[in-house]
Amino acid sequence: LYSDHDLERRVVYVEASRGCPFRCEFCLSSLDKATRHFDLDRLLQELQHLLDRGARRFKFIDRTFNLRLDISQQLLTFFLDRWVDDLFLHFEMVPDRFPLELRELVARFPDGAVQFEIGIQSFDPEVQKRISRRQDLVKLEDNLAYLRDHTGVHVHADLIVGLPGETMSQFAQGFDRLVALRPQEIQVGILKRLRGTPILRHDQEYAMVYSPSPPYEVLSTGAIPFQEMMKLKRFSRMWDVVANRGRFPRTLPLLLDPGPFERFMAFTQWAVQQWGSTKDLALPKVAEALFRFLVDHLQMDVAVVTQAMVADY
Repeated sequence: LYSDHDLERRVVYVEASRGCPFRCEFCLSSLDKATRHFDLDRLLQELQHLLDRGARRFKFIDRTFNLRLDISQQLLTFFLDRWVDDLFLHFEMVPDRFPLELRELVARFPDGAVQFEIGIQSFDPEVQKRISRRQDLVKLEDNLAYLRDHTGVHVHADLIVGLPGETMSQFAQGFDRLVALRPQEIQVGILKRLRGTPILRHDQEYAMVYSPSPPYEVLSTGAIPFQEMMKLKRFSRMWDVVANRGRFPRTLPLLLDPGPFERFMAFTQWAVQQWGSTKDLALPKVAEALFRFLVDHLQMDVAVVTQAMVADY
């Protein structure tokens, strides 16, 4: 229904499959009984039609794009064979499932042309087990290291705050572990109580309290009281503005060393004390606060901080 001119400027959402074989209890896909793949020949014909009309930004919303290696390979090869400079692809990937064939194929794409959204959610094995999430952490870390060291893929990794029984300390350890793997983006998401999902079975045992209004975010748990949850929510907001948007690639490492979570939480709390809230996060305001925190609060060398911030500017 879009004109070719309009289509050239849109992100086209695509499904090669529907459903998910995993049973992560916070996700609506946990209710699916099976994963169904659409007919590949027809899918490739439709993709070719979209390419011919000028579509260049494709976001595959399959829950597990790399579930079946044969299909993943054929789709990636399809785009490689037709590559043009303004093409961009986004996929949601299972983090511990990157065999050699897929690694070598992904490495052939230009830098920044492909984005992987990788849901990690928690690095704590007991928390993972509690929410029915199966994940090989050793393979996960090896795969993320490969993607960063040997490919130009933009890695967007997810963690979730407020999972049943996970403390702030446990989350902090997982956050530091993920930062060490160097994804370009880390989304710190707040757990949401999606109606009908099995996560509800933990409400009493882990004292889960959610907002009664959409998007039904968790307000407190037995492991994270309300005040700590609000700190983590502000941390998430600040991290998105300061770290995820790529505005401070030289200044951010000064802040995060030696302990990323502890340092960034300290900055968040300090900034909130100065501002009163995190509602208005205009870039000049954030940059000034970051400079003042590094120089005045952490007593860093003014010349070093200035050099980093000028280069970022």
